[in-house]
Amino acid sequence: MNKIGLVIPALAFLFSVIFAGCNSNSKAKSWSPDQKSKWTTNCLKFTEERSMPKTQAVGFCDCMLKKTTEKYTPQEAGKITTQEERKLWQDCDYQW
Repeated sequence: MNKIGLVIPALAFLFSVIFAGCNSNSKAKSWSPDQKSKWTTNCLKFTEERSMPKTQAVGFCDCMLKKTTEKYTPQEAGKITTQEERKLWQDCDYQW
């Protein structure tokens, strides 16, 4: 086998190990598609009640969902404090 034939499988393996390691601390896999959908619907309702423009609300809720699902399980997310939630808002570059 030539050198390129050896390098490609080695690189593929390396990238798969790195990619798996990057998401090892994420709790996103504990969220079902239905739970994510309900969370997003609630977030959009929340932003609408506060008169946030729809285009801004979608980006904000997408960011908040990503940050929330990475850090919390659905059960944990239902119990986060206002302080924890505000930290996520700041991570999504939104100030009240």
